[in-house]
Amino acid sequence: MIQKIDISTSTIFRSVLIVLGLVFIYLVRDVLLMVFIALIIAAAIDGPVDWMAKHRVRRTLGALMIYLFVAGLLAAFVYWALPLLAGQMKSLAVSLPDYLNKFGVNVSVFQYKFAPGYGQKILENLSSQIYGTTSGIFGTAVNIFGGIFSAIVIVVISFYLVVQDKGIKMFISSVTPAEHRPYVVNLAERIQTKLGRWMRGQLIIMLAIAVMVFAGLFSLRVDFALMLALLAGLLEIVPYIGPVLAGSAAVSLAFLQSPFLGFLVLILFLVVHQVEGYVLVPMVMKRAVGLNPLVVIISMIVGAKLMGILGVVVAVPIVAIISVFLGDIFLKEENEK
Repeated sequence: MIQKIDISTSTIFRSVLIVLGLVFIYLVRDVLLMVFIALIIAAAIDGPVDWMAKHRVRRTLGALMIYLFVAGLLAAFVYWALPLLAGQMKSLAVSLPDYLNKFGVNVSVFQYKFAPGYGQKILENLSSQIYGTTSGIFGTAVNIFGGIFSAIVIVVISFYLVVQDKGIKMFISSVTPAEHRPYVVNLAERIQTKLGRWMRGQLIIMLAIAVMVFAGLFSLRVDFALMLALLAGLLEIVPYIGPVLAGSAAVSLAFLQSPFLGFLVLILFLVVHQVEGYVLVPMVMKRAVGLNPLVVIISMIVGAKLMGILGVVVAVPIVAIISVFLGDIFLKEENEK
C-alpha cells in the first residue's frame, strides 16, 4: 500500500525561508561577528559605566573615560613593551640552538627534518612582525579584527551601546519578535551580567599575574622576563593548562642560566599560583558565575580550529550564552514534571 505524504505550501515556504536565512547569515558572518564582539565589549564596560552613573557621572563621560584609559594602556604597550618584546624574541632566536643543546636535543635532527635554522626563522619572523606593529597605535587592533575599519566599527557600536542606559537590552528588544521579547530580553540581561563579570574578572587576573611574574623574574634577573610574563598573563585564560605551560617555559629558561635560578623561579610561580588561588580569584571572581574549566578548554580549542584568534576570543562568550539558555531549558523541563 502506497502512503501519500502531504506537504503543505506553508511548510515548503517556511523551509525555503529557513534555508535563505542560513545562507544570508553565512554571507554576512563577518558583520555579525563584529556586532557580537561589540556586544562582548559593551557587556564588560557597561558595569563600570553604570557604577559611575550612580555616582552622578554622565554615561557618555564615563564611557569616554574608560575608552581613553584603555587606549592609553594600548598605546603605552605598543610603544614601550612591544619593542622590548621583539628584541627579547630575537635574542631567543639567536640563542635557541645553544638552549636546545643544553637540554640534550640534537639540533641536527630538526635541521634535517625542517631545514636549517627553522626554529630561529620562526622566532625572527615573529620578532619582525612585532616590530612592525609599533608603527601605529592601532596596529594590533588591525591584525586582530582584520582591518582598521572593522576595529572602528566595533568600537563605535560598543560605545553606542554603553552610552545608552540599558543599551544592550534595547538593541536585543528591537531585533526580537514581540511574542518572544520578554524572555529574550530577560535572557540577554542575565547573559550580559554573567559575561561582563567573567570578562572583567579574567582581565584583572591576567594583568595581575603578568605584573607579578614580570616583577619576580626581573628582580631575579631572568632572561626574557617580559616575554615570559606576557606569556603567563595570556595563558592565564586557559584553566589549569595555561599556568602550567607558562611556568614550565619560565623554569626551563631560568634553569639554563643556573639550576639554582631555575629553582627560585619554580618557587616564584608556586607563590604566584597560591596568591591567585587564595587571594585574586576569591576577591575578583567572587560575584562571577564560573564556567566548567574543561568546557572552556574544549571551546577554545574548537574556536581556534574554526576561526583562529577570533575563535578563541568569542569561544567563551558563546559557551556562556549556551549555558544560560540550556539552564533555562532544563529548569523548564523540571518544572513541567
